[in-house]
Amino acid sequence: MSDAAILQGWTLRSFIDRLASFGEAPALITACGESTQRVSYAALSERVLSLTAGLAASGIKPGIPVAIVAPNGCDWVIARFALAAIGAVVCALDDLITEAELRAALGDSGCRYVMASAQHAATIHSIDPTISLIVIGDGPAPAGARVWQGLFAARSVPTVTLSSDEPALLTYTSGTTGPPKSFHLNHANIWANLHALAAARLIGSGDRVLLPLPLHHIYPFVVGLLTPLSSGAAVVFPESVSGPQLVRAIRLGEVSAIVGVPRLYTALVASLETRLGARGRVLNAIFRTLLAVSIGIRRRFDVDAGRWLFHSLRGQIGPRLRLLVSGGAHLDPGILWPLVGLGFEVRSGYGLAETASIFTGNLPGVERLGSEGKPFRGGAMRIAAPDENGIGEIELTGPNVFTGYRNNPAANGEAFTADGWYRTGDLGRIDDDGFLYITGRSKETIVLGGGKKVNPEALERIYGSSPFIREIAVLERQGSLVALLLPDVDAIRSGASARIDETIRVTLASQSQSLPSYERLAGFALVREPLPRTQLGKYRRFLLPALYERSLSGEAAPAPRAPNPDDEALLSQPRARQLYDVLLARYTNKRVSLDASPQLDLGIDSLEWISLSLALEQAGLSISESEFADAVTVRDLLRAAEHGAAATEDETEAKDREIMERRLFAPTGTGLRTLQLAVYLVNWILMRALFRLRVEGTENLPAEGPYVLVANHGSDLDPLVIMAALDYRRARRLYWAGDAVRLFRTRWLDPLWRALHVFPADDRLPGRTLAVAEAMLARGHDLAWFPEGWRTPDGRLQRFLPGIGRILARTRVPAIPVYVSGTFEALPRNRRIPRLRPVRVVIGGPLAGEALPPAMPNEEACHQRIADELRQAIAAVEIQARRSTASGA
Repeated sequence: MSDAAILQGWTLRSFIDRLASFGEAPALITACGESTQRVSYAALSERVLSLTAGLAASGIKPGIPVAIVAPNGCDWVIARFALAAIGAVVCALDDLITEAELRAALGDSGCRYVMASAQHAATIHSIDPTISLIVIGDGPAPAGARVWQGLFAARSVPTVTLSSDEPALLTYTSGTTGPPKSFHLNHANIWANLHALAAARLIGSGDRVLLPLPLHHIYPFVVGLLTPLSSGAAVVFPESVSGPQLVRAIRLGEVSAIVGVPRLYTALVASLETRLGARGRVLNAIFRTLLAVSIGIRRRFDVDAGRWLFHSLRGQIGPRLRLLVSGGAHLDPGILWPLVGLGFEVRSGYGLAETASIFTGNLPGVERLGSEGKPFRGGAMRIAAPDENGIGEIELTGPNVFTGYRNNPAANGEAFTADGWYRTGDLGRIDDDGFLYITGRSKETIVLGGGKKVNPEALERIYGSSPFIREIAVLERQGSLVALLLPDVDAIRSGASARIDETIRVTLASQSQSLPSYERLAGFALVREPLPRTQLGKYRRFLLPALYERSLSGEAAPAPRAPNPDDEALLSQPRARQLYDVLLARYTNKRVSLDASPQLDLGIDSLEWISLSLALEQAGLSISESEFADAVTVRDLLRAAEHGAAATEDETEAKDREIMERRLFAPTGTGLRTLQLAVYLVNWILMRALFRLRVEGTENLPAEGPYVLVANHGSDLDPLVIMAALDYRRARRLYWAGDAVRLFRTRWLDPLWRALHVFPADDRLPGRTLAVAEAMLARGHDLAWFPEGWRTPDGRLQRFLPGIGRILARTRVPAIPVYVSGTFEALPRNRRIPRLRPVRVVIGGPLAGEALPPAMPNEEACHQRIADELRQAIAAVEIQARRSTASGA
């Protein structure tokens, strides 16, 4: 039979009439705790047709709009199919819909009948008491509403004659760029996709398909529900969409396929990497090597080696899991290829709600991984006004394309070309073999002041690849690019620094090095909650500008909640109340609340903490740096203040300093002295032989110490270069602060660090580090210090942190500005193996201690002023060095 002949008789009613033919095979499976509830095809058909009779008797007729708003599950499917069997035009609404959105949807759709869960029923009744309301499932029903149990009866099922070109459902756009628009899809639109997917035989009667997506969207409804049920497969509903519940549903439901979105598969890959990373570096390295080999074999020979290499690993996820279907958004190659390399069958495609969810796909025999596939039979696509790379707006025509938006001639004028093709608003290209590649969305393309066009999604993938960034959205502000970021606080805390803002700043600058200047961010704002998305994972971009402004001003911090008894009891304690009042007085431009984050909402990084701790000390309060580092909320700080540490901060620092001094200044034996000399000589030779080290300005070094060498920080090579620039007498007197996380994790390296006078510097506890540095200078030793704290991400001099100002203000020793060049080019922060580039050390004239700015009432301002003057001094040495290089050339 031809497609046209099948189409003439196909409607959702004919689909439903066919359900009973699969008999007692499971149709719907719901995970409940450690067990499942199952509904067979026969039982599903019986329940649907019984409810159809009851709904018809209640007055619902073919062609009238009926809304449904309820959570995913068997009840939703039964209600939805019963309405389809009558021939109603179903308007499925989001179970998470707000009251304002619900009011707007009911008014726009014209629905006078609504089937709703009990949790929505009261809201709907309050919006419009005249609506005929049918409550799905258990729960109380408002006055005048019917409970659906009473509609299941042994009545005759009405005969309904429907045409394939009649409306089957009423739906709304996702609202990523503005308010949603509504439109109809007819039975023919749905059949065009359903028929193509069924003919591809991706899923058979023995399959069980996990569906963790909201059914009110077209993609999960057509691909995740109708397609499996048209093939006799079972649909598995998880108890919730949390990671553990999905894993449990995969196991209990014996899932063989998943219909998901890219964010789900991104989380899957990240979970596997975390699990393997926890097993040690060796196993992790073996896994990554095997995965790279598997991907390479698949790319080059189209052989699925991962099916055998990772059989056991896949079995830990789901013994039967073989097929991963992705839709709703573009599946990034960085996620696609690891899944393919693991041996999964990955199917992706392209479509919109206006095309009944999908239009192109990678189907067996017609696929190209990384592309979005080719159009389904009967569809055609073209690229409008392609640029030199063949990229332009994607235009579509075919049987699955809708006919237009409801009551919106302006939108239809923009949506369709003069010859009737649908303008998707998406950008892409078509290769020579007819495969589609998506590159962005024209409505989301950012046009900057100079006319440069930027694809925010592409930049978000680049900037968001950092482990310190959980979510990032790029937007335009005042002619430049900025970003909203949700940082991964746990990853930052486990790293080398607790300064969230500084970590993100350096990370973004580092990630931008491969980008042209106009694609680099001019600013960013941090958020605490996930960025606004649709349920299919796309950013609701029209909400981002206002959120950015609120985040900058601190208004995005959590609003104070009504105090609960525990919080009232905490604030009634004198020390906690006193600390809270200090915070209110100090951060008047911030939203201070018990739920506020000290770092994200109040801007208290580890160096601001030094200043705040002085204010607390003056107020008679004591919170240790470790307690501050562990505090997630202001509430945690108040509890720490109330309970108090056994020792004051000064006592804690003194104890730490005593331990550190015993370690650093204990007499060194012959072995350590020999190691120190050997390392110095080898390093001296390597720096000159491999990196052609040049040294200038050694005459500026004082004959005797103590003094501080203050240098810019371009690379991990900087300490080695500075050490080689000094004679051995000076080098052996010099002490260094080394990253506690990066350098002191391995115990067997401890003798080396001791021989080289490297002491651990913990950025999360800066006060202790500074106290140790001051103790060294007091003993007459020299110190090397990198005030930027971070290796530069872009080769430019960064802001100097005030820690160096505190050291010099308290010790009044000379500061020697040192400019190191060439190390950034040789070993930038994103490179592990150095390039052999010439390096240079230029030593400037000393800044005597008495020449430093005098003490000021505000110690923090004094320390920062000293740091700023040192930065200017090094910048001046840099300019002088560049001029001498230019004149020499």
